[in-house]
Amino acid sequence: MENKIKRSQYIKRFAVCAVMLSLSTVLSIFPTIHAPLGGSITVGSMVPIMLISFLYGVRWGIPVSIGYSVIQLLLGFSTVASWGLSLGVFVGCLIIDYILAFSVLCVCGFFGIKSLKNVIIGTVTAGLLRYFCHFLSGLLFFGAWAMEGFSPLAWAICYNGAFMIPDTVICVVIMCALYKFFPRFKAL
Repeated sequence: MENKIKRSQYIKRFAVCAVMLSLSTVLSIFPTIHAPLGGSITVGSMVPIMLISFLYGVRWGIPVSIGYSVIQLLLGFSTVASWGLSLGVFVGCLIIDYILAFSVLCVCGFFGIKSLKNVIIGTVTAGLLRYFCHFLSGLLFFGAWAMEGFSPLAWAICYNGAFMIPDTVICVVIMCALYKFFPRFKAL
């Protein structure tokens, strides 16, 4: 009997992960503000991936966030390919701006959902780690594209912060609302 319960919970979790992965993808396709050289502010596209990590832990969050990173890479591949980058810069950009940047969303699982404070810290940590990945890519690969008057360092901080900070704030607000107004979401 216990195996059937575990198997049904596994199937339920797998289905919830698939739905959340799909929801994140759809939310990322329709950004509210799109930056000219990549990056965008969305209406909480990271939230469903973060929710999986919060609710089911890092063990479930890792494969879901890696899956999300692969989907984002496939969606952004043609745009990055059109920039005329050298092979090394192209591969580095794909690894840091896509694979690493979206895979770090799973860190929410380390914080859990025991308190609103944990949810906020986990969401901010994941957002800051993703910001750091984009910043690092900007500094390493796109410093030459800095606007006049900006050092590559300042450009990487400002350009990536312009979309990552608002996107993270939106995610924090959504996660707080989910935690406060929908306490039964923990039952997923």
